[in-house]
Amino acid sequence: MFKYLNIEIWKRRDGVSALPMMLLLGSIIIEIAIAIAFLTYYFNTINFASRLSAEALETARAGASDAIIRVVRDKTCPNGSCPSPYTLAISNGRTATISICKDTCVGAGKTEIISTAAALNKQKRIHAVLSVDPVTGQVSVDLLQEIPL
Repeated sequence: MFKYLNIEIWKRRDGVSALPMMLLLGSIIIEIAIAIAFLTYYFNTINFASRLSAEALETARAGASDAIIRVVRDKTCPNGSCPSPYTLAISNGRTATISICKDTCVGAGKTEIISTAAALNKQKRIHAVLSVDPVTGQVSVDLLQEIPL
């Protein structure tokens, strides 16, 4: 009789730990899934930000190169045919704003070029200084660097 009662007691207790164990395992699995989702989001954000920064830098470099070409073609730039500042549209939908300053910003015989570009919230600026020989018309690049914003 005691054996029969003892077996009945154990049969009623067999499923008692199943529900808490399932809840514990389910919460651990959900926590791991949430952690993976957050890590994926942050890695994608970092990757997207670095790509935007590179696009902004290349757009600013393209603007500085365009300004250098304008100065090589017209040694008196900026003037009526070579405005300053001006905006240059790049093929990927980005724009660069370029300003050219001659003789007064950096010194006599020097031309300063500042090209600024943005890609969403990332902005980059390129600074170039050119030496223009008034006699021969030779243009040399003295400085070409990124300016931190």
